[in-house]
Parts: sequence; C-alpha cells; structure tokens
Amino acid sequence: MGRSPRGIRRLGIAVVALALSLTACSSDAETSGAGRSEARAPEQLVPPEQALQRIDALLDESLADVRPALRYWDDNPDAVEQFAKGLDEHSLGHAEANRRRHIMTRIAPAKYDTLLDMVERGWKAKGYTVARTGSTPPGSIASAPDGAGAGITVHSSGTIDITAHVSPVPVIHGAFGTPTPVPTMPNGNPDDVPEYDDPFWSA
Repeated sequence: MGRSPRGIRRLGIAVVALALSLTACSSDAETSGAGRSEARAPEQLVPPEQALQRIDALLDESLADVRPALRYWDDNPDAVEQFAKGLDEHSLGHAEANRRRHIMTRIAPAKYDTLLDMVERGWKAKGYTVARTGSTPPGSIASAPDGAGAGITVHSSGTIDITAHVSPVPVIHGAFGTPTPVPTMPNGNPDDVPEYDDPFWSA
C-alpha cells in the first residue's frame, strides 16, 4: 500500500530529526573531555616506557633547530591522573605523562622571538600543528598527529622551559619512571634560574 505525499514528508522529517539527534549526541561525546577519555579502551593506553621515550623525543625535537645549542636540565617525569569534570567526578582510568626541560642558558629578551622561531621550525619539520600562545610573555605550543604535544614558555621572571606530554598512560601511584637528582635551590625548589652566558643568546 503506497504512502501519501504528506505521509512521506512526515517520515522524511522524522528520519532527519533522528539523524540530527544521533549526530548531536556523537558530537557532544567527542567534544567533551569525558566522552573522549571514557571511549578509550584499556588496550589503547600508552605503555609507560613508550610514553617516556616519546616525551624525551618531543623535548629533543623542540631544540633540534636551535643554534647555538642551549644548556638545560630535565625534571623528573610525572603522570597526572585524569578525572571527569562536573558533579560526577571520578577517575577516567588513565593519566597524562609530562616532563619539563629547564633552559639554563641566559636568553636576552631581544632573542625570545628568535628562539621561538627556531623551536617552531623543528616542530613544523615533524608535521606538527603549531600556534603562538601570547606575546607578553611569549610562548608556543605544538600538537602531534598521535595526540602528543609540546610547548615552550618564557616566564615573566626570564626563566624558560619546554614541556612535553603524552596521553593516555596507565595510572601509576608513585614515581613515573626512575627518579634522578635534580638541581635545587637552598629552599628546596628546583633551580631553574639561567646561569650560563652565550655570546649569541645572552647578548
């Protein structure tokens, strides 16, 4: 038995409405942090050793095109457990691994943009998406196709650091990786104050 044109039109509207509803639900899940994270299966977690190797590679890539080379030291890596936002706050079952590289060569303010340009060149050579984050103080971030990322920040104090992160990694209660001694000031804080002069960077 055939449908009337009006019936066909109503059926078409209902189908479109259902499709839009499903699309909206899918979009909400993809754009919310909880949706993205909870959709990950446990086998998609990056093993700690692999995450550490990726983080160190990101830090090295960040300085690949920086000449003259800079002096630095690397902080111990850590893994921050991720939680769902909102009233129903709960662990998402994974963490984000991070590591910070402290630049110990003194960089003159007039050379900040030069440094960022060189860092960005190294990122772009790897096919990363790059964006400046500000001008006072300046900074830049990069996103890799595999979801890892890096950033360089010039702080108002004149200290400069590069960070790298990889996610998702397993939740580990305790040290992530093997802790090593780091330079500290008398008050126990990390000693990240640049102390080495360079004819090019410090002038």
